[in-house]
Amino acid sequence: MNAPLMLHNCLLVLPETDARAPLSRGAVLIEDGRIAAVATGGGTAALASRAAEKIDLGGQVLMPGLVNAHCHSYANAMRGTENSLPLEQWALYTSAYGRSLSEEAIRVSILLGAAEMLRAGVTAVLDHFPHVARSDTALQAHHDTGMRVGFAPFMHDLHDHTILDVELPEELRRRVEGARRPTGEEYGALFRRLKKDWHGKDRRISIFLGPNAPQRCSNPLWRAWRDLAAELDLGAHTHLLETRPQSRAGKSKYQGGIVPEMKRRGVLNDRLSVAHGIWPTADERALLADHGVAVVHNPASNLMLGSGHMPLEDYRKRGVTIALGSDSANTGGRQDIFEIMRLAMMLHRPAITDPVRWPDAREALGWATQGGARVLCMAHELGRIEQGCRADLAVIDLGGAGMAALIPNLTALVQQGGPEAVTGTMVDGRWLYRDGKVLAFDEGAALTRFAALRAEIVARARDEVATADQAVGYFAGLAARA
Repeated sequence: MNAPLMLHNCLLVLPETDARAPLSRGAVLIEDGRIAAVATGGGTAALASRAAEKIDLGGQVLMPGLVNAHCHSYANAMRGTENSLPLEQWALYTSAYGRSLSEEAIRVSILLGAAEMLRAGVTAVLDHFPHVARSDTALQAHHDTGMRVGFAPFMHDLHDHTILDVELPEELRRRVEGARRPTGEEYGALFRRLKKDWHGKDRRISIFLGPNAPQRCSNPLWRAWRDLAAELDLGAHTHLLETRPQSRAGKSKYQGGIVPEMKRRGVLNDRLSVAHGIWPTADERALLADHGVAVVHNPASNLMLGSGHMPLEDYRKRGVTIALGSDSANTGGRQDIFEIMRLAMMLHRPAITDPVRWPDAREALGWATQGGARVLCMAHELGRIEQGCRADLAVIDLGGAGMAALIPNLTALVQQGGPEAVTGTMVDGRWLYRDGKVLAFDEGAALTRFAALRAEIVARARDEVATADQAVGYFAGLAARA
């Protein structure tokens, strides 16, 4: 148990903070990884007697740590690869490079992503992870970062070319499909072991079921999804209707579409979160709302891949919990949730005729904190500076030229904030990043190791990328057909 720590002389982002009102000066007392007390104004002096250590933040902002609620950690090692194609074609290339990553490359990729996120005030991430055979390597790397992690290994056994009626020559089809994927029984054994070995480790690691997407699951995998969620008491995270071709295929295969099929299969519930959610019909969105499903908005990735615009305003009207994600580093770009907040806040304003309904800084920050907490199934423990919550916090310096504000408020914080203004990030009251240095692990060693791995990754990927080059033309025009 760490000695009680008091962070004081700071501007607090509290649950009741108005977007335009000046932030309140106050203090936070942290004991055993949780917020033990919060005080503003004259009440801060009373906390001092309870603290063994006091840190004066010099008027900086203390805010809840940001949550990246949809991310693929393996892709941190794949920046600079193909991202100028629609998802169905792009996926051929991300799979090609991904299959070529060694266990060491996976480990380093996770460390690089963690360093980037910690420098950007992100304290928690949900990693939707395709390389299930390397789950233990990935989990150990995540554990070493000190971050809070929801880890959702993929479940899938159907391929996009089959689902979308893309005819590939037999030999090319075998190469695109690659190795056999696990059966429902094999996935069951994997998740039981991961639950036993990793779930709840150091209060920071949570295992989630990670169906790649409903349409990519055979009947046995649908049953495994439903039954494992009940047996192991696990949350679930999946892609949902990211592209127009997926919507067309869902309507063709399932009566009423994919979301009604999810209801019939018994997998819609308030411990499920879905990434993207661009193409559900109004009736499908109503089903998501009725079952308490959270939707993770990935605006940067959606734009980069030309997937479409998530119907944010309709989700808001239905009371759906919204969270934010960066998706893959080789689609959406930086894992900068400040940037994602701004995109999500601005992108939808032109379609909302009443400016009173426009998303503001307070709502966007709520998506990036409390919304993400809900996705991690920790809605009562994360995302707020409040007594009893986990001390997952970020410190922001408003004093730089790009942050200096006439009124130091949430509007200034969200509109101007970014990694360059983050001076500290902590999880469970432990500093992971402070004053320009990642403290949880050796960031320099990770960068040096990645530099040594680059040529190996490219060489290992050469044949797989050649297969993608051969297959990509067969997927052309899917959106037009849809």
